[in-house]
Amino acid sequence: MLFINFTSGNLNKILSRLFTTGILAAMGVFGGIVPEISPQFPQLSMISYAYAQDYTQDEVVNYARAGFQVEMLRQQVYKEIKGIINQPPPDIVCNQPATLENLSSNVRKIASQYCNDSRQIVQRNNLTINRFNELKQVYDSGGSFYQQVQNILIELQKP
Repeated sequence: MLFINFTSGNLNKILSRLFTTGILAAMGVFGGIVPEISPQFPQLSMISYAYAQDYTQDEVVNYARAGFQVEMLRQQVYKEIKGIINQPPPDIVCNQPATLENLSSNVRKIASQYCNDSRQIVQRNNLTINRFNELKQVYDSGGSFYQQVQNILIELQKP
């Protein structure tokens, strides 16, 4: 037979820990620290996440302009490659040279030129490639940055 002994001392200790953990977790979330429970370590740990705006208004505008120009170029190159190989082009990732290796020489030349032109577009819009890629991650996560970029893109497409 199994007996479970809940003495008032043990119960108070458990409830006290739960209450304290709950309060700390709530304070952490509001303070930008997210509580995490790891299955490997049965304890509560706190991980800090940045919620602050890590971009300037100029970067929003520059990212939107660069992204718009790169997308226009991408669509043009997509059609060109599709016309050559008579099928949708494979994924081409400019910072992954292996994605260019299996292309025919004429398609590889077009793809390489696209990568070079994209890099120049980003730089002409006062962003480094690394910063553009960082902002792309912020954009992909949605939120305020995404909405600001969308508003600029709407303006860029007006006649």
